[in-house]
Amino acid sequence: MTRLFELIDRYRQGTCPVFAPGPFLSIEGMRAKGLQFDRVLKNAENMAEAALLNLDLGFEATVIPFDTNVEAELIGCRVNYHEDVDGMPVYPTVGERWIQTANDFELPKNLVEVGRISLIIAAIGLIKRKAADRAAIGAFIPGPFTLAGQVLDPDRMYVTVLKQPDIIKGVLVKLTELLAQVRAAYVAAGVDFVIIEEGGATLISPKVFERMVFQPLKRLLDKNTVPHILSLSGRSEKYMPLLVQTGADGIRVDQKCDIEQSLKDLPAGFPLLATCGTYDMLANSRPAEIQDAVWACLDRGVTQASPPADMYPPARLENLEAFVEAHRSYPRRDPSGNDYPKIDPTKP
Repeated sequence: MTRLFELIDRYRQGTCPVFAPGPFLSIEGMRAKGLQFDRVLKNAENMAEAALLNLDLGFEATVIPFDTNVEAELIGCRVNYHEDVDGMPVYPTVGERWIQTANDFELPKNLVEVGRISLIIAAIGLIKRKAADRAAIGAFIPGPFTLAGQVLDPDRMYVTVLKQPDIIKGVLVKLTELLAQVRAAYVAAGVDFVIIEEGGATLISPKVFERMVFQPLKRLLDKNTVPHILSLSGRSEKYMPLLVQTGADGIRVDQKCDIEQSLKDLPAGFPLLATCGTYDMLANSRPAEIQDAVWACLDRGVTQASPPADMYPPARLENLEAFVEAHRSYPRRDPSGNDYPKIDPTKP
């Protein structure tokens, strides 16, 4: 077991780990608390309260912020928060994407004076004061390539990757430096682990990934002082040999990934977290079906089954409780098939 799950072991009693390796919001839980989505994104107290809902559901960790636009705002991109949208909440989006090269933007001289960083740091402090003794606190950042897809025009970006790769490499170097500064601010604030979402990188081939994305990720993960989970989407099994070399402590994949092939390419015991079930499972399935889906996912050999979509469509609270209980009741075994010893929750 790596330091990632040594960390999670502090907060469970010999059961399979259960937490969302990324932002997760219970819309039903938020409504019961009177929380509004846009305020959760831009208010430290509301952000902390929404994050703490995951602990009330039984998760052993919670993660903030809840969207991937924080860093884009830091370099001058306008973020649309869609406050005027009625009905289901809409995640923020970046407005006009005017950046084309590394020369088009500057890194902030003081992060806490720009965008939402100060609010997120304040929310981390609030969560720590209320829950540091019962859960791990994670920070969520995009990977360099995913962030590039946020701030550059995506269609033009993928053409540039193939025809003028040095331009994209220059952008990635600068964005990696920005992400390192953001990550350092979160770690200084007291987070226990970091999620790096690099899902956009699976839209390029493994060879291009190795030339363009591998080194920025490795630089970002180099000498990290807290556990890091690297999260990808799509057919990510093709990238596993490279992902292990980045220095990540764990890897998260979604339903499109070939789990069996991934496990063959990962070192024995390396944490592999896999999204479990269809996107609407937590909204439309029965609790018994959710246990079957979680156990089937864990039976494939993954370390932890991650919850699928939370907000679209909204997960039902009874199904979230069933998802947690399925982990609690699953016979927890190591990669050799032996039962793990029970964890004493009173010991650090």
